[in-house]
Amino acid sequence: MSYVLDTAASARLGGFLDEVGTLLRDKRKRASFATYAFGILGEGERKSAEPIAARACGDPSMARAYHERLLHFLGGAKWNDAGVRRVAARHAMSAMASQAGEPVTVWIIDDTGMLKQGDESPGVQRQYTGSAGKVTNCQIAVTLSAATRTEAVPIDVELYIPEAWANDHARRVKARIPEELTFKTKPELALGMIERACLDGLAGEIVLADTAYGDSSDFRAVLRMYGLDYAVGIGPQTKVFTLDADDGAESEATSIADLAEACLTSITNSH
Repeated sequence: MSYVLDTAASARLGGFLDEVGTLLRDKRKRASFATYAFGILGEGERKSAEPIAARACGDPSMARAYHERLLHFLGGAKWNDAGVRRVAARHAMSAMASQAGEPVTVWIIDDTGMLKQGDESPGVQRQYTGSAGKVTNCQIAVTLSAATRTEAVPIDVELYIPEAWANDHARRVKARIPEELTFKTKPELALGMIERACLDGLAGEIVLADTAYGDSSDFRAVLRMYGLDYAVGIGPQTKVFTLDADDGAESEATSIADLAEACLTSITNSH
């Protein structure tokens, strides 16, 4: 697809690249980042490291050197991941809000599956993904998106590492999973991203999520701790407390299924 950046978009892109450049510090990292960024944004059909490097170097004899340098930046170089994510999130949210003419008010938690062949990619295994609608060989990524009333943009992501992976030292080493990374449930990964967004002062007031997150009482409790409203899915067996006339919790918790049945009975009897 061909497209041309207008003046405003060019200014936003330049500002973003400049901010990321200050975080990367080392000029070789800045150069590799610029190569990769323009490779992703450019018109080349293939977006992997090798064709990006080949298009960037302009000299076939230098393609291998460019490729190796880009691979090192993407897979081995150390840089401020949290800082780069913060800059990217702020730029994306600002552009979206400006384009939509609406404030960012909502954060959306979701997860998506990335179908994979083989068993060596970090976190890959047979597991359910809504992307395919079935149990299949895939990786799972938990995402946080920011949204206005009509637009949404992803601002953070965490790769889900199943327990079988987290507890397999040899497999972790082979896949280069950092030692400090421990097993976390999907709701725990989501809460980590929400905490980062709160600490970074990103706009957002209401959290939306499906039952995979809404069924977790800890997830809902932490959202309340951060002063966030939420609308989440909950399963029929999830236990809740009803409130009395003074907004005090009843002494006995009841499942959503039993509560729904009681409400239906009450409505039926009242007619």
